[in-house]
Amino acid sequence: MKGILASVLALLYPPQCPSCQAAVGPQDSFCAPCKEFVQPIASPLCLCCGTPFATSAGPDHLCAHCQARPPSFRQARSWARYQSGETTPQPLSEAIQRFKYQRNLSVGRTLAALGAQYFPLANGTYDLIVPVPLHLERLRWRGFNQSLILARAIGRTQQITVDPFLLERIRATIPQTQLREHERRANVRGAFAVAALERLRGQRVLLIDDVYTSGATIEECAKVLCRGGAEVVDVFTLARAVSY
Repeated sequence: MKGILASVLALLYPPQCPSCQAAVGPQDSFCAPCKEFVQPIASPLCLCCGTPFATSAGPDHLCAHCQARPPSFRQARSWARYQSGETTPQPLSEAIQRFKYQRNLSVGRTLAALGAQYFPLANGTYDLIVPVPLHLERLRWRGFNQSLILARAIGRTQQITVDPFLLERIRATIPQTQLREHERRANVRGAFAVAALERLRGQRVLLIDDVYTSGATIEECAKVLCRGGAEVVDVFTLARAVSY
């Protein structure tokens, strides 16, 4: 019955590429031309923050930034590169923006399914998944938390409990995209708090967000979770901004 219903829905609402909106097959995510420009992250990369290195050869190792300033999380990984300011097509970046700023939940479901499909930390043992929270003002405007949609998709496939209320955003901040790196860290400092310490103590936490850019938001959330008693915090984001 589910197969029949899925076929009927596909006829009534043909699947579309989340970037260019072209028709795609029922088993596809991006159309063929867009898929060509989606760049999954692969080794060699930083063992801690997960940033890929410019060279295509050599083992994974710590980057200079993580050696000089170890983050509060144990490791962070992302599925693919978040491109910006480039002359080549940017299908993943465009899809994420369509999801977040045009509030397209259909695109969001496609991206969440991709995140769950290519989740690189499946061998990890986690007690909880915690999405990076939105402030109430932003949540009212958007109508949903994009990180929670991604977290629920991964929680279903990995059979891990998602707790969307454990971490809260207690202070509204201006969008990070408008700021330089040092300004981003100041912008989110003190913006998060643990709502229920008794649910966090001793837990192995997987923190979920949509994009890892400077790492300021992720680092602040991980710091708050660790101070609240988390045993370990790992991070997964759908996309990762790469500077080269």
